[in-house]
Amino acid sequence: MFYNYYKDEGSEYNECNARGTCSIAPKISSLQEVLIIFLKQLSHYALKLNTFGQNISQISSNIVESLSTLISTTDYSDEQLLGLVSKQYAFLVKTKRQYLQACKERNTACEELKSGLDINPQMTLSSIIAQGEKLFLNKYNKMSASQRNMYEILLSVLKSVSSNLVILKDYSYECQDLEIAVLKGLDILNAGRFYMLKVKKQINDLAICDEIILQKIAKEEKKLYGNISETSVSHSTSAGKAILVSGGSLDELYKLLSDTENHTIDIYTHGDLLVAHIFENFKKFEQLKGHYGTCAENCILDFATFPGAILLTRNSSQNLEYLYRGRLFSTEIFKPKGVIQIVNNDFKPLINSALEAKGFAKGQKRDDELVGYNESELFKRLDEIARKFNNKEIERLIIVGISNYSKQQEMYFKSLFKHLPEKSYVISFSYAFDYRNILKIHLVNNLPLMYNILMELFKKIKINSSRISFFLTKCDVGSISKIISLKNKGAKNVYLFQCSPNVINPSVQSALEKTYGIKTTSSPEKDAEKL
Repeated sequence: MFYNYYKDEGSEYNECNARGTCSIAPKISSLQEVLIIFLKQLSHYALKLNTFGQNISQISSNIVESLSTLISTTDYSDEQLLGLVSKQYAFLVKTKRQYLQACKERNTACEELKSGLDINPQMTLSSIIAQGEKLFLNKYNKMSASQRNMYEILLSVLKSVSSNLVILKDYSYECQDLEIAVLKGLDILNAGRFYMLKVKKQINDLAICDEIILQKIAKEEKKLYGNISETSVSHSTSAGKAILVSGGSLDELYKLLSDTENHTIDIYTHGDLLVAHIFENFKKFEQLKGHYGTCAENCILDFATFPGAILLTRNSSQNLEYLYRGRLFSTEIFKPKGVIQIVNNDFKPLINSALEAKGFAKGQKRDDELVGYNESELFKRLDEIARKFNNKEIERLIIVGISNYSKQQEMYFKSLFKHLPEKSYVISFSYAFDYRNILKIHLVNNLPLMYNILMELFKKIKINSSRISFFLTKCDVGSISKIISLKNKGAKNVYLFQCSPNVINPSVQSALEKTYGIKTTSSPEKDAEKL
């Protein structure tokens, strides 16, 4: 998401206006502040209980799940936000009581924390918001600008790690050590003073954890869903009853496909789930017909025109309007208003809704899309690129990240590729066009697979070469973590687009430039000249 407009050849495009608001509502910020207070105190007491040898898996799972939920809280109603705050407060009270009891049994002095919050069961949302606003201002007034930015960077990395941990846990992977790393990251915020060096070290450690998690997810995906191949994915529709599955959870899509094998219902993917079609085990489901829609950021049009039931997989942060009551379903614990909750992966309500809906009357023919890769052919290409780079037949290597489905970016890269220096080569996971020297690897937005491919490349060339430039194309909760991971590995040239303030605050982006040496894109011509 971007908030600057872009001009090119007489055209003008304002991404922010096209996609909606570019700021977070004050009440959302205040409630997030209250939730963070609860979660960091929960982390403190949980870590203390862990040193006592007590099982904290339920507490740590709750904290990780809650942090990942914070990514999409902008879609929640007042009632749902109050429920989320109330749940965490109850969890905090219970955990603190458990800790005090454990101290008493061991005759050990307790370390109690003061929250600065006066919460009781009769409180209204407005009174909680007022307290959150007060604490938010108090905290920021006591911090320097650099401390505030580092605080925001830490929170962003914590959310990224938590979001990826939720995916990994879907595959029944034991994550206790990684969850404890999240708890430690939160607990450092309980300190009376803000120590920049300690916080920066914690950020770096968490970025490493994030990369480890992505590698494990890629391994689990391949183990569960089979080998990957280059696949032509249909965008056409067929007559009949249908379900649309949106978001990014391959696990939930696979479970739904298994549950609908004996029903005459066609399944279509949406958004990032386009990547499911490249795995061999998804191809065995005859009811998986193809991919529907073209917009991943603002999917109102796709949802409005789909004549069946719609499943929003977990943490599929969407820009929703509540016009489709009875047709939208979600596995989220705190679901958006107007959406029916799926509990314990029981998809019967979703299936029944699809059967009752009108479905596609006759279907429509659209062009297919080529997705995925042939592994042996891809690795041969990477070997060739590495050889040419090392002997300087390729003088500049540009690596373009996954797609943000942005018209602005599309125009930027189309122009950038035209102005690249001679002997430049592009490896792009998103935009391609007709550039002469380019390897396009279409993985939709699957970061684990992208990481695996880049790991293979950097076994053959040095990531810290000044002749390599990275362009991070997607502004989301994981962007900062990926930037830090690249910089920690020694990457010299890391570019990030100017992000919307509700994703990355401009002052935080400036701090990333100053602290980690990232670069913010300007015009394609100027950036090509820098390369």
